[in-house]
Amino acid sequence: MTTRLVIGSYTSDMAGTGVGLSVVPGGHVASPSPSYVITDGSYLYAVNEGSGEVSSYALDTLEVLSTQSTGGQWPCHLALIDGYLLAANYGSGSVSVHPVVDGTIGARTSLVQHEGTGPNPERQEGPHAHQIVPGPGGRVTVVDLGIDRLVHYTFADGTLTRVGETPLPPGTGPRHVAVHPSGRWYVAGELNSTVVTLADGDVAAITPCTAVDGPNQASAIAIAGDHLYVANRGPDTITAFRLDAAGVPEPIAEVPTGGHWPRDFALVDDGLVVANERSNTLTWFTLEDGVPVPTGRTLETGSPTSVRPL
Repeated sequence: MTTRLVIGSYTSDMAGTGVGLSVVPGGHVASPSPSYVITDGSYLYAVNEGSGEVSSYALDTLEVLSTQSTGGQWPCHLALIDGYLLAANYGSGSVSVHPVVDGTIGARTSLVQHEGTGPNPERQEGPHAHQIVPGPGGRVTVVDLGIDRLVHYTFADGTLTRVGETPLPPGTGPRHVAVHPSGRWYVAGELNSTVVTLADGDVAAITPCTAVDGPNQASAIAIAGDHLYVANRGPDTITAFRLDAAGVPEPIAEVPTGGHWPRDFALVDDGLVVANERSNTLTWFTLEDGVPVPTGRTLETGSPTSVRPL
């Protein structure tokens, strides 16, 4: 393992010391239900799902620098944009904006609220903002699982201004997206277990996430060169796709993660590392011709929800 990692955990860390963030190799700090973690190279930022807060930490010491309320429920994702921290509140379907100075998060200055429902009565009874995607020219896109929409904003001086939306097939339940340098977008549908390919804002293809029969909740998605990867919670696999000349994903392999409920994964070194939430493990893979190959390396860690390279 040559890459340092930061891990968000719902339960205990490697030493069983409690809910929090771990830097591997490094240390651990208690943090309430950090469901997603990012870093700017000097500081760590986490959303605390249970408490509805965002927190920041010094990377070298893991000292807690600041904690602020997002003004919403169950925050699950965050992004740093032009000196501000934006948080997606899954439970309430809103996005909060916080100024950041030298790693310290300020009080919320803005909160935008989504509205609507989807056809799944259990998961789409209201909006559920799930990811914030910064784009060029001050554009920001919010992926909303509850309303089957990508909601587009401009962002300037800490203010989000809604400028449009991209509808997805009803019941998709978009969780996360990966953006290709060509401008194509790939949307992981958590609820219908598909990858939706968007070209120029239109649906160009819909591809199953897994070839395994049974229920599946797609989670993380990422692009590496001309390959696309999606984690599948249910069959507990990573599916590798090759992008054809038109950018359509073609499945080339589906590999067991070696754990249960792959909540997240990250591209690291010449491979990837998977956070298996319900088996309390990280597992490592190399990539050979785009196919994940298990290395046999495993790390015991408490209920990992997010893994990011440093």
